[in-house]
Amino acid sequence: MISQFAEVVGSMALLVGGVATLVRGWVPAWFQSSVRRPVLFGWAQLILAAALIAYLAGDLLTNTPHLGLAVKASAVVVELFGFWLVDLADRKPRHR
Repeated sequence: MISQFAEVVGSMALLVGGVATLVRGWVPAWFQSSVRRPVLFGWAQLILAAALIAYLAGDLLTNTPHLGLAVKASAVVVELFGFWLVDLADRKPRHR
């Protein structure tokens, strides 16, 4: 129950942060020194929020355990993609 509450709060924080980053270019203070591509960082936050919401939806599918497991596994894959985008946002862009 507490983990679900943390997922709800975390997903809402990621949604708000992602929208703020995409609209205003705002990056949280603890990430300002490392994020070099704010737009990519905003998209990563939105993807991570979607993954957390999908994981919560997998918890709600208790009547169909195989579908719930498939949704959770897909959410983990999407979450890994979001973390990869966070990593890309921290790297310097290549100049040719």
